[in-house]
Amino acid sequence: MNRRASLVFVFLFLAVLFAAVPKAVGQSAKQKREAAYQAALQSYSVILKPGMTRKSVEDYLHEKAITYQTMCCVDERSAYADLVKIGKEKHPWYCSEHNVYIAFQFIDDPHEGLRISGRDSDKLKSITIYHWLEGCL
Repeated sequence: MNRRASLVFVFLFLAVLFAAVPKAVGQSAKQKREAAYQAALQSYSVILKPGMTRKSVEDYLHEKAITYQTMCCVDERSAYADLVKIGKEKHPWYCSEHNVYIAFQFIDDPHEGLRISGRDSDKLKSITIYHWLEGCL
C-alpha cells in the first residue's frame, strides 16, 4: 500500500509540474513582450513630447522610415490617432489578429467641425500602448 501511495504521489507531482511549466514559460514570454512594448513606448516618449504638432510627429516617423496608419478613434473622439505596430499577441478564436501598437493621440480644435483625417496643426496629447483586436466577428 505504501508503494502505491508513493506512486500516486509521484504521478500527481509530475502532473502538477507538467501543468505548471508551460504556464510559467508563457508568463515569462508575455513579460518579455510587455517589456519590449514598454521599451518602444519609452523610446518614442523621449523624443516626441505632448504639445508637438501632428506634422512634427509624422515628419519624424517619415524621417525614420517608420510605417504607421491613421485611425479614428483610440481615445480622443475628435482627432485621429497615428498607430505604429510593435507586436502581436495571441488572439481569441473570434478575431483574426491581436496587434499591439504605439498610439500617438492628438487633440484638435473641436470648433472646426467633422473631418475624415488629421490636421497638421493637431497637438500630440499622449503616447500609449494600444492593443487592438482586429478581424473580429
